[in-house]
Amino acid sequence: MYQVIARKYRPQTFAELVGQEHVRATLENAIAQRRIAHGYIFSGQRGTGKTTVARILARCLNCVQGPTTAPCGVCASCKEIAAGSSVDVIEIDAASNRGINEMRELRENVRYRPARDRYKVFIIDEAHQITSEAFNALLKTLEEPPEWVIFVLCTTEAHKIPATISSRCQHFSFRSVEFEDVVRRMEWICQQEGVRADAESLAVLAQAGDGSVRDSLSALDQAIACCGQELKAEEVRALLGLFSLEILHQVTEALAASDSRKMLEIVAALEREGYNLQHFCRELARYFRNLLVAKIAGADSRLIAATGQERKRLAEISAGFSEQDLARYLQLALDLYGDLQRSTQIRLHTELGLLRMVEAGRLMPIEEALAQLGGGAPPAPERPKAKAGLKTGVPAAAPHASGSGAAQSPAQGTAQGTAQG
Repeated sequence: MYQVIARKYRPQTFAELVGQEHVRATLENAIAQRRIAHGYIFSGQRGTGKTTVARILARCLNCVQGPTTAPCGVCASCKEIAAGSSVDVIEIDAASNRGINEMRELRENVRYRPARDRYKVFIIDEAHQITSEAFNALLKTLEEPPEWVIFVLCTTEAHKIPATISSRCQHFSFRSVEFEDVVRRMEWICQQEGVRADAESLAVLAQAGDGSVRDSLSALDQAIACCGQELKAEEVRALLGLFSLEILHQVTEALAASDSRKMLEIVAALEREGYNLQHFCRELARYFRNLLVAKIAGADSRLIAATGQERKRLAEISAGFSEQDLARYLQLALDLYGDLQRSTQIRLHTELGLLRMVEAGRLMPIEEALAQLGGGAPPAPERPKAKAGLKTGVPAAAPHASGSGAAQSPAQGTAQGTAQG
């Protein structure tokens, strides 16, 4: 029976773990010093090794040579835990066992000693989906469990775990795996599977995972099924619905030339070839972000998830733009992507967004505009004069008479009479 790559090459020891050095070092020291807590919370994005580390921890504690940081992998306990069939390592899916009745059953199960192993380990996956009442039922057990019980709560949304639960556990935050680490892991797996893959193909697969090892390995499995024993970057991009750098480079060429017609032709070509314009705008925003990083930090920056050749190419393109321009293009691309999520006219909004980028590139900095005016402030626009007695709210002045019978206001006449008296 075929087993997917993500499961076939799942790490079985801390030494095989990809990334998460802070978690590995802390747990290894805790095991070596026999300072094992009764409750742990593993949080982080999907596919970063939370459940894997929980299983490795269970193997380290229940191995016949343990507790040890390097389980033997050949004893009955190690084999059963790896296969997911150990009676003393219970994995619970909280998405479907989230109610108070399930937690009461778990609380009753805690009372009994392990059937064979040293510890009874409860791994609760998607723990954030447990109801408030179920968490309350678990509070006392989680605070003072029997000496043979260890709880491991795995979640992608740590903020949904009640503070009363978090305060009773040790919390480990799992980070996104570095781009280079994912590429090295896939390169090793390809060697084991006899698959030929160039650096660009592996980079595309690692980018598709976005820091998740499992997502990248799932994409690798899909690429092998499609392309066979030799992976090519263009075929992998087409399979995953990603866009080649040449298409994205056409956008920056149109911006550099201030060519609105070229922008419309790019959208028409994407529509004609069946590309998803929403995905294109998402990749365009990521592309402008990489250009901005290359402009600021240089081509050797590890902040760009790409091969060395791609970073060099991005640095060359970014040299033709200022930081202000790239930041403006990035903001416009993000705004466009957000607008497309609510739009029913995808093509029209995409064309409008790209044309706005062209217009934004034609804007002149205020400093340059002032310099062209001679360094002085631009003259204030002349305000139109209001006509007398016309919609101004002020009465028009009476015309002056040529003789002594000029009209006077009552106030003026009173003032003159008082002066004469």
